[in-house]
Amino acid sequence: MAHVFFPSCKAKADYPVASEKLKAYVNKKFDIDPIGCCRVHHKKLTPNDTALVVCNNCAAIIEESGNPGTLKFIWSVIDQDSDFPFPDYHGEPISIQDCWIAYEKRELQDTVRSLLKKMHLTVHELAEHHAETRFCGVNLLSPCTPSNAKLAPKRYVQNGAHMFTPCSETEQIARFQAHCAGISTEQVACYCKFCRDAINMGGKRGVHILQLLFPDYAENTKCLR
Repeated sequence: MAHVFFPSCKAKADYPVASEKLKAYVNKKFDIDPIGCCRVHHKKLTPNDTALVVCNNCAAIIEESGNPGTLKFIWSVIDQDSDFPFPDYHGEPISIQDCWIAYEKRELQDTVRSLLKKMHLTVHELAEHHAETRFCGVNLLSPCTPSNAKLAPKRYVQNGAHMFTPCSETEQIARFQAHCAGISTEQVACYCKFCRDAINMGGKRGVHILQLLFPDYAENTKCLR
């Protein structure tokens, strides 16, 4: 069975150093390079493949429009890797923001929490967590992206059309500020680019799980230091 790695275009753009480190990790682990964008390359998947994904939206597109034998988040690979050099954050407090795109994916949610604990972070839960989350940042406060609707219609149209409530940037910021006002920690772990951006817009410090696992302390925007 072949592994096919979808690195997330948005993650590569937003977290280039961490993404390069992840690319090197996956190459060493599976002897493969990233295939590229899920919107283009999901068609290449076969039932003999395991699709490795970073992004919740990539997972939704591949689940509905691709044809892999298995879909696996790279976080579960790392969580099960006894040789992975987990950074040590020495018990620093951090809240976790669950993402609506993956609201039903309890295995993913548990895996992210397991990784945070392995990095010695003290995890705080939000009032709306796991399957109760209705948060995905600007993604849900803008019109649904047409390509998302086309490639993952069950999630974004049939079952999720009611979640999209477009509003102005001013109102978006106000909503994110109100959301962040209910978060007790200054730092918030996310596993979604849109969630992380919204947390930052709301006044807290959003940190993507990719940044936590592959930190670059030379860049002061990266995480926790």
